Amino acid sequence: MKKNTASKGKTGLVIALIIMFVFGTVTVYSYWKFKTRQKTQVADKNPIPVETVTATIRRLHVTLEQTGDIRPRLEVNVHPKISGKIIESILVEKGDFVENGALIATLDDEMIRAQIREGEAALSSANAKLIEVEAQLTLLGKDRRRIAKLVKTRAMSQQKLDQINSQYEAALAGKKVALALIERAQASVNLLKILHKDHQVVSPIAGYISARYVDAGSMSDAKKPIVRVSDEKIVKIITSVSEQDYPSIKKGLKAEIRVDAFPHKVFHGTVAVINPTLDPTTRTGEFEIFVPNEDLTLRSGMFANIRLQLGNRTAVTIDKDALLRLPGTGSYYVYTVQNSRAVLKNIQIGLIQANLAEIKAGLAAGEQVIVKGQNRVKDGLPVTVKGGAKQGL
Repeated sequence: MKKNTASKGKTGLVIALIIMFVFGTVTVYSYWKFKTRQKTQVADKNPIPVETVTATIRRLHVTLEQTGDIRPRLEVNVHPKISGKIIESILVEKGDFVENGALIATLDDEMIRAQIREGEAALSSANAKLIEVEAQLTLLGKDRRRIAKLVKTRAMSQQKLDQINSQYEAALAGKKVALALIERAQASVNLLKILHKDHQVVSPIAGYISARYVDAGSMSDAKKPIVRVSDEKIVKIITSVSEQDYPSIKKGLKAEIRVDAFPHKVFHGTVAVINPTLDPTTRTGEFEIFVPNEDLTLRSGMFANIRLQLGNRTAVTIDKDALLRLPGTGSYYVYTVQNSRAVLKNIQIGLIQANLAEIKAGLAAGEQVIVKGQNRVKDGLPVTVKGGAKQGL
């Protein structure tokens, strides 16, 4: 009995200790929470000092910065018109300048030359046949006239005149056949000469040989080019703009171009081609800038930095240092001051120029925007503006 009593006493003591520990923990937590609330209340009662600027309507000079690769305005792959012929010679090398119509390469033309000789022989034969028929007609014509006179004097029978007339008509028909043969032979020769010209590969434009794809001795293939000719006296830069900026791109718009090879030189171009539709995947519109390049300073493949002058527009602006950005979103926001408290406002920005940021939505002219101290405040916290609001830059 004594052992049971001692055991029950120990159990009660343990329970009492546990209850005391839990009570003590709750008391400490409640005290900590009370003190924390007090500190927060004290902090709320102490306004955070900030500096502000006033959102102002300004006139902005709008420029658009773009990049792109320089390409020739005209670039042509020169193909042979005939397949299956040996390329006898290629008369140009990369870097050579060629005029429009200049000879680029020659194909083996032995067979076509033989066909031309054969066609010319057939044409000569047809001409000789015509001469023979015309001589026969001349002779028969004389006989007709002589016999006709004899028939009138009854010195010769009508039957003889009929025979000579039949021979004359047959000779006339023979002349028509000879003329048809000549026309056919001449057409055949003309066609062969055209085909012979196709054995000479010429440049369709004036420009520089920018690539060579085959060597002499290769077999010609109408699907495979021999060389590429590039006209770089005018170069083009193909670039694209967002849907937002697309309406500002007009034909004739002036552009300044800079390249890394000539960092201190500015080239001038003009917007010449605008794609009438936007890419539905990227929501961008493509356009081309033509740049005069008579001295061939610019070369195809160079990387170009482009500045387009879009004119002026008025907009609400603030100091760009006031901008804050939501992490991982790209969305911007600012804090304004209203009734001595910070107010968070989500905004949409446009052009950033020097130290100014264009506000497209979310902020009105005249509002005070926190430009210093905004990283310390939160929405709704009290603030005090040091030195009053500035009017911006």
